[in-house]
Amino acid sequence: MFSNKTQENLLFELARQRRSVRRYTGEKVSDDVVREILKIALLAPSSWGRHPVEFVVIRDRATIEAVARCKRMGAGPLPTADVAIVVMADMADCELWIEDAAVASTYILLAAEQFGVGACWIHMRNRQGQRKSADEEIRQILGVPDKFSVLNVVALGQKGEKKSPRTEKDLVWQNVHYEKYGQK
Repeated sequence: MFSNKTQENLLFELARQRRSVRRYTGEKVSDDVVREILKIALLAPSSWGRHPVEFVVIRDRATIEAVARCKRMGAGPLPTADVAIVVMADMADCELWIEDAAVASTYILLAAEQFGVGACWIHMRNRQGQRKSADEEIRQILGVPDKFSVLNVVALGQKGEKKSPRTEKDLVWQNVHYEKYGQK
C-alpha cells in the first residue's frame, strides 16, 4: 500500500522493461541466475496450493533444437536460446493447470528481466507438432509421463536485441471498467 510519501512502483518498472526477446548473443546464462529464476517460479501461486506445475530445464543444444522442432511454426527463438524451460503441469492433480502454469511462466519472464536475461514465451498447448501435437512430441523427447501437459517453453538467453521499455502512454486505460462494464 502506498503511503502519503511517494513510493516507487518497482514491479511496474520491472514489467515495463520486460519485452519478449527473440534474439540472443550466444553468451551463457549462469547456472546461479537460472536457479534464482526457478526459485521465483516455484513461488508462483497455484490453485488450492497444490503446486502442480513442474519444469524441465534444458541446456543441451541438441535437445533444445529437438524441442523447437516439436512446433511446426513459431518456435524461432528456441534454437538460439542458451536455456529452455519447459513449463508443464500435472493435469490429474488440478483442473486449473493451465492457469497455474501460465502464472508460473509469467513469474519466469519477470524474473528473467530482473536479472537482465532475455526471455520469450513459446506457446505449445494446442499447437501442431510434426506428427502429433507439440505437447505430445515434447513429452516423448523428455520422457514426461502422460498425466502432464506442456503449456509452453520459455527461451532464455543473453539479450541480442534492444527493445524500448513500455511507457505510461502504452497503458490501455479504456480496458478498465469500474463497478460495471462500460463505466470509466
